[in-house]
Amino acid sequence: MSLSDVLRLLARKWLLLVLVPVVLGVSTYFFARHLPKSYGSDTTIYTGIASGYSLTGNVEADLNATNNAFDNLINLATARSTKEEVIYQLLATHLWQTNQQPALLNTLPYEDLREGLPADVRRQLTGPSLLATQQLVRHYAQANNSNAVYELLNSYNPTYSLSALSNLRATRVGLSDLLRLDYESYNPEICRYTLELVTQTFLGQSKGLRERQTTSVIQYYEAELKRAKARLEKAESENLAFNRDNNIVDYEAQVSNIAAEKEALATALNQVSQEYAGSLAALKAINKRLGGQEVALLNSRQIVEQRQKLSRLNAAIADEQLFNQQQEAGTGAKPRQLQQLQAEADKAARAIQNNVDIYFAHSTSPEGVPSQDLLTAWVQDMVLVESNRAKLDVMRKREAEFEREYGRMAPLGATLKRIEREIALAEKAYLDILSSLNTSKASEQNTQISANLKIIDPPNLPLKPRTSKVLMLVLLSFVSGFVFMLGSVLTMGLLDKSLKKPQIAARQIGLPVAGMMLDTNTAPTEQFQTSQQRQIDRLVRHVLLKANTPPAASPFVLGVFSVQHQEGKTTLCQALTQRCQEMGIQTLTLYPNSNQIEKPNAAPALFYAPETAAVHGWQLDELIRQAAPKQTAKNNPSDASPRIVLIEFPALREEALPVGVLQQLSLIFLTVPATRPWHLTDRQALEQLKTATPAPIEVVLAGVAPYYSEEALS
Repeated sequence: MSLSDVLRLLARKWLLLVLVPVVLGVSTYFFARHLPKSYGSDTTIYTGIASGYSLTGNVEADLNATNNAFDNLINLATARSTKEEVIYQLLATHLWQTNQQPALLNTLPYEDLREGLPADVRRQLTGPSLLATQQLVRHYAQANNSNAVYELLNSYNPTYSLSALSNLRATRVGLSDLLRLDYESYNPEICRYTLELVTQTFLGQSKGLRERQTTSVIQYYEAELKRAKARLEKAESENLAFNRDNNIVDYEAQVSNIAAEKEALATALNQVSQEYAGSLAALKAINKRLGGQEVALLNSRQIVEQRQKLSRLNAAIADEQLFNQQQEAGTGAKPRQLQQLQAEADKAARAIQNNVDIYFAHSTSPEGVPSQDLLTAWVQDMVLVESNRAKLDVMRKREAEFEREYGRMAPLGATLKRIEREIALAEKAYLDILSSLNTSKASEQNTQISANLKIIDPPNLPLKPRTSKVLMLVLLSFVSGFVFMLGSVLTMGLLDKSLKKPQIAARQIGLPVAGMMLDTNTAPTEQFQTSQQRQIDRLVRHVLLKANTPPAASPFVLGVFSVQHQEGKTTLCQALTQRCQEMGIQTLTLYPNSNQIEKPNAAPALFYAPETAAVHGWQLDELIRQAAPKQTAKNNPSDASPRIVLIEFPALREEALPVGVLQQLSLIFLTVPATRPWHLTDRQALEQLKTATPAPIEVVLAGVAPYYSEEALS
């Protein structure tokens, strides 16, 4: 639909576009002229959400978080729970006031109370104090869904209902930290007091809600912190008991020391073993040189006792040396006990030497070596052998102790690591929970700081009513009616699938449009008559052009068809015949005998029987001979040879066609009403006509609106 079509459609429906909005506006004014006056009060609250201050400094600007926070506050202020609490408090206040001063029930602000609640219910809800009355009202309303207070709450009472508080609005003031609450009521005192209750309830719920959130989080972290601390203490106690039971002071150091001492002991044991082997070999060599004298010497009681004493002393010296190596490295001097043992060992060695000198007084050996030198060497080697043997015994014993200690300490490491890992995990969990707890407590402090919303402008008492809404309602009704009708008209125009004008007809039918005929239901003005005559002249010129185009047939036979009855065939034939006669063109028009033409000034015409012509297959000549006029004409149609023959055929979808004449047609006009759409059945009938005749088919659009008469034909 083009812009011109839209404008034409609106121009045709201008009366509806004007009448409906006017009727709606007048009706709105009639029903709304007695609306009560409205008083409004507002209050402004500072929130500090966008640019407030916290424990960490100024609040960082976050547009999404700020908008979310303001949305929460706005929704909380207008929530059902907030409104219900306000109504409970307002109702309790009025009940308490009327109980103290019963005469107030007859005043304007308390009429809704008297009409909304029966006297027995008012007495039942009134307590000894205002606070007790509030509790009674709240408990009574929440007891069930059928009590008087609950019904009053959900009614249309202008004071004590949720419908009355629907006038409560909460908006953010620009991009600031301010929140404005606005309320309208029919009474200025009720308006202000209700807004005060809304403000108090809203501030209390906002603070409580935010503090409860952080309190629950802190309680959770405190409980988790106790469990984490108990877990950590249990792990540390297990570690302490394990170290105490296994004599562990520093496991890593102890294991390192044991390994180092074991390695040093192995080195010393190897060295002493070598010294022992050397001294033992030297002693055997000296015994061999003595020639058996050492046997008597060794069997000496004194020598035996001295050797045993020397062996014990050497073992004690070796033991002291092994246990006191670290002390000697630190002090640089031997301990006193070790010095005493060494002195006694030297004394025992000298005693052995003296006993050897006494028992062996021989001066030389069998080989000629002096016996005194051999005995001295024997004594030295014997002392060295005994000393090394004692050291070996002590070292082997110490080595066995190291093996046992090493075997005991080795598996303790895995258990100790497990305990240490458990302690580390418990400590990490404890520190994480402690950090979260501190963060939550800081958030709680921030919440307590930011939750304290401050009232900048308290609710005011309105002295003048606000501007009446009647004018706005009337204007809204007028605009709504106009928009509704405009949308309806445009929708109807878009849904209209009729052919309307030649361009649409040519596109949907798929045939060229030869011309059109205007809607005869239009008022017959001079302009309409002129346009209609212009369209008839255009069709006649088109027919004459076809008739004079070689090879021209004589006569030129024009068939007029339609898909259904009453689609303008007869009107077209009469108009063409009359115009051709006015132009002096001999014209013969044939109508089906079912057609009723009773106009006295109509052009002479013949009427034929379509069924008979279809059965016998009459050609044009036979059809003219068999046709007869219904009235006497001034000029007999058969008197002269016609130049143009117009034949009106029956409807394609309803009657039989004279097939014999179809082959002699020179041109076919298919009349199609512009007021209906082109259907699939119409297309099927047209296809059948195309197969029955070789004549070209063109469309004549009938019943076209006058404003389409000047559009170009496509």
